[in-house]
Amino acid sequence: MGSAGKVVRTALHAFFRHYHPASSAASLLALPFSAAALLSRSHPALLAPSHALSHRLRRVLVAAGFPPASQLLFLLSHRLSQRACAFLAALPFSLSFLLLAKACAVHCCCSAPPPPQQQRRRRREHPPAAVVGELVRSSYPAMARTQVVNCLALLLANAAVFAALLAAFNAAEALHLLGGAPSGSGSGRAVLALSAAGVIVYSVALANASAVCNLATVVAAAEGRGGAHAMLKALLMLLRAGDAATAVAASLPASLAAAAVEALFQLRVMRPYTLTGKVTAGMLCEGLLVAYIHAMICVLDTVITSMVYQTCKASHSCHLLELELDGKEDLRV
Repeated sequence: MGSAGKVVRTALHAFFRHYHPASSAASLLALPFSAAALLSRSHPALLAPSHALSHRLRRVLVAAGFPPASQLLFLLSHRLSQRACAFLAALPFSLSFLLLAKACAVHCCCSAPPPPQQQRRRRREHPPAAVVGELVRSSYPAMARTQVVNCLALLLANAAVFAALLAAFNAAEALHLLGGAPSGSGSGRAVLALSAAGVIVYSVALANASAVCNLATVVAAAEGRGGAHAMLKALLMLLRAGDAATAVAASLPASLAAAAVEALFQLRVMRPYTLTGKVTAGMLCEGLLVAYIHAMICVLDTVITSMVYQTCKASHSCHLLELELDGKEDLRV
């Protein structure tokens, strides 16, 4: 697969080339999901359930074997509870508006252009909006099944990382590496080292799982076959391409931009609302603008993943062609 910078540049070119009206329509479709996602991660009504869930999860992890002095325990419990509450609050919007926006982005910005001789015929036969609408409607059921499989895959990835971390902490405790007193220097350094290693392992595993899930959604939108088939094909494409890190690095700019937009929403909208308890017209307009920027980032992330899909598919075709040529040469000999 190509480098991450080349994939991002190609995705940006495709995004701005088809921005009117293709990418703008996809961004408008993703706008309700972006507004729900931003509100679900910062609204005070969801902070109380998130804190209660974090406290209960922390007690479960301590009972399972995590040391109470580890900062990883607080980080994982807080992050998982926040993600779970935000995911459940935005689930109806992610299963409807977000999938429709992703399907629109895949079919508008990432479809191969027709030959010059057939462009006039296609323009006369079907308007672009009608063709895109038909493709979106046909690919939505497969994307919905793939979204359910993605949720299960992310749940299994988190469970696998938790099992590995628990095994590491229990093994360190059995080997007396953590020590008896939590305030000791040796035990503190051991807990800190294991916590740092756990953060790195958790981040890498979750980034790879998210890359596979995003690619599976694009596979379902492009090929019309969803569920476990799209998940397995996405996994095989990244493994056969031999450079899954490129897919993770290509999605990193969109992830950082989304995190920056969430921080901007907290600073410009939720902080004044928390202080005053009132919603003004300026706050509403600014919140809609930030939500639209977040929707554009979601669409751009889908376009980047689509470029990764096209690059992996091209590398697979070249690989199969090389195998076929090698087989023919062996038959000649």
